[in-house]
Amino acid sequence: MMKKTVRAAIVVASLAAATPALADEMPGSLSFTTGVDYSKGDYGTGLDTEIIVVPLTARYKTGDVRFSASLPWLHIKGASSIVGGGDGGPVIIDPNAPRTTRSGLGDVTLGVNWALPEERLGFGLDLGARVKVPTASESKGLGTGKVDTSVSAELSKTFGNVTPFVSAGYRFPGDPVGFNLHNGFSASAGASVVAGKSVVIASYDYREATSDLSDDSQEIFGAFSTPVSDRLNFTVYGSGGLSDGAPDFGVGAMITLKAF
Repeated sequence: MMKKTVRAAIVVASLAAATPALADEMPGSLSFTTGVDYSKGDYGTGLDTEIIVVPLTARYKTGDVRFSASLPWLHIKGASSIVGGGDGGPVIIDPNAPRTTRSGLGDVTLGVNWALPEERLGFGLDLGARVKVPTASESKGLGTGKVDTSVSAELSKTFGNVTPFVSAGYRFPGDPVGFNLHNGFSASAGASVVAGKSVVIASYDYREATSDLSDDSQEIFGAFSTPVSDRLNFTVYGSGGLSDGAPDFGVGAMITLKAF
């Protein structure tokens, strides 16, 4: 949740967009992803917050277009100043807030992507838009209670088994009563490497702070994804924070099942 729109719920979709080896779904395909994500950090508050995310994501692909819908279950143990903020990262509402434990369903995120393969343009192009629907409990601090929207673009180019990529995005958060949130820029740069049927990916991720009470987020991210069978894919990943606006570290694992 705090890394990138419940990164645990969308990491497989991100890998597929960046790497041809994982983007082999035929038009009209449907897949489901779930797993567990754990992260820990103080986000500049001086009090560590632990977050567990259990996501459920459905993704449907037809032609060059992908549709996705995600709903996470969240468990947050730490500063009550940390409010779930979807793909914009944590929202800091009060650096002196006490420690609490909260659990429940998070916000629904709906997305659409238009991806053009390299053979058409000489490079891969992926354009996306996302909407966060405020289904999480605002009183528990699991969400802001407002609709957020974001847009993104990614470019990639394959050289043998290596595919470098760069992406940029911009987020438009809703403004909850009592505090002001800022529009924010995000960017990533990295590469994926195909090793047999498996893929390794590494990236540097940057995200502007959502509020004046938090810092910009900078992270390094790495993942390994491999097929278990023709329909099942397994992914493990980890991240390390490079700034106070990011968690100190995060780890996760997920399974993707191709329904058809």
